[in-house]
Amino acid sequence: MVDEMKSAGWDLDAAAKSIVSDVAYWREDDKCFAFESFVSRVMFDGFHLTNFCPQKESQPEKKNQQRLFVKRFSELKSAKATEFIAHKPRSTFAKFCRDKYLQLIHPQMETSFFGSSSKRSLVNSGEFPDTSFFATFAEMARPVWLLHCLAYSSEPEASIFQVCRGCRFSEVYMESVAEDAPRSSENAPEADPSVAFTVVPGFRIGKTVIRCQVYLSPLQNKVKRG
Repeated sequence: MVDEMKSAGWDLDAAAKSIVSDVAYWREDDKCFAFESFVSRVMFDGFHLTNFCPQKESQPEKKNQQRLFVKRFSELKSAKATEFIAHKPRSTFAKFCRDKYLQLIHPQMETSFFGSSSKRSLVNSGEFPDTSFFATFAEMARPVWLLHCLAYSSEPEASIFQVCRGCRFSEVYMESVAEDAPRSSENAPEADPSVAFTVVPGFRIGKTVIRCQVYLSPLQNKVKRG
């Protein structure tokens, strides 16, 4: 998506600030993590719901839940996303792709990328565009959907978490995505960089923790005190 934004002449600095403000980036290229954070936030929204959708829909019965999600996982795990939704346009995964595409790709964004919002209109009507951009999106959506299937086919069920802005870094729950960011200092812990934003959420499965990915910034302590 960043490549399309560059090609369309977007001001990437302004776009990054609109997602996460008051962040001191260690490197100029690190602003890509702000966009990754936005995509993750949209794609994982509703993960805590069994139907992965904030809209009111019938929930699967608890006694059938594990079997249902194992079936969904098995159907998609070896398939290409675009081929799967072409064969099963009414499937729950196809609906997931449709909903997330409409949430993620704003009409003005699509118009600036492709000259019109015809692709969005196609998705809105229940069809899917045969474009490399949508194919890339669908392949990105596929592992998110599979992870949700695994989360609800396991016992105990997995839960999702992210870290609040300004929190101190913890290697137990977090992984830093910024290569240049220092982790901690025993001599001056108050000077440690803190979490600017969560890039990719983490997960808990029983006592097992899959760490979330965070961006650390030295500016956060100043912001929090102000």
